[in-house]
Amino acid sequence: MRERRSDVFSSSRPAPDCSSFQAARRSLEEMERGAAELDPYRDEPPQMKSGAVGKMGYLRLDFRRDERSGRTVLADLDRRVPLLAQKALYWEESQPDMACVITIAATGCVVQGDRMALDIRAGKNAHALVTTQCATKVHVMDHNHAAQLQRFRLEEGSWLEYMPDPLILHRHARYLQDTWVTLPESACFLYGEILVPGRRWHHEEELFGFDLYSAGFHVCREGGDAPIFEERLVLDPDGANFCNAAVMDGFEVFGSMFALLPERLVGDLVKDAGGDVTGELAWGALSLPGGAGVALRVLGHGVEAVRGKMREFHSLVRERGLGRPLPPDFLWR
Repeated sequence: MRERRSDVFSSSRPAPDCSSFQAARRSLEEMERGAAELDPYRDEPPQMKSGAVGKMGYLRLDFRRDERSGRTVLADLDRRVPLLAQKALYWEESQPDMACVITIAATGCVVQGDRMALDIRAGKNAHALVTTQCATKVHVMDHNHAAQLQRFRLEEGSWLEYMPDPLILHRHARYLQDTWVTLPESACFLYGEILVPGRRWHHEEELFGFDLYSAGFHVCREGGDAPIFEERLVLDPDGANFCNAAVMDGFEVFGSMFALLPERLVGDLVKDAGGDVTGELAWGALSLPGGAGVALRVLGHGVEAVRGKMREFHSLVRERGLGRPLPPDFLWR
């Protein structure tokens, strides 16, 4: 098992180009070549070559503010199966100008050899929320791996939230993910992810039975090449007991949320988000390097408790930045 690494100005790689399908394919290949942790999992699947048609998904969303209506609209979209997106809706009662888009994986899951790329841009003063239709299920693998590259670009005064449903790693899953964010100091970006280490009651070897989970997060200022901060979480259990006191301390679900905000909005956000350990949860907020914002880490026994704590933080950030907290969650969530 390898621990998370957080560094300032430590990457020599430029931000990847995902502005088109072909550019995203090249960036994915470069990302994979640089990931040494993938070396045991580079054999080609016998069923279908990795990244083949139907296994190389691409989705680009471009949000713009419509000055006539005052709403943000989904001005441009490009996609390749299996990634799809629904039309922009406006369900946020507290933010009626915010465009809300649900992304869809047409295959319903992630399997060995899949390659995915996501490119989302928020134009000047645009407000947008992107989420997923359901949890992302990374299936059992006996060859190769799956990889996803995520690129977010924000312009002046924009507000973008990416809140996918949980990522579920089935046993022997191998999953690589890299997320790159570029934004000016006036923009706000919220990113939340919940990691579930297997289907608890499915198989005796399911809990923390995945082979590899590697996730990088890189933040750059607009016009700058070097990240103001970055981190990589590499988990390769290899029989290790993740539930022991030195790692998860009996908790099973891990939630992580980044709030990249202007310095004037950070204020006492770390203090207000707080930190504590209860029977159901352990959580804590910390300031990000380079004055980039605040991160929240949550451990829990179940998804709903972790999701609830992250939603509290999400609402706190909304209130600080947009003047209103989150509206009540939908009953079916």
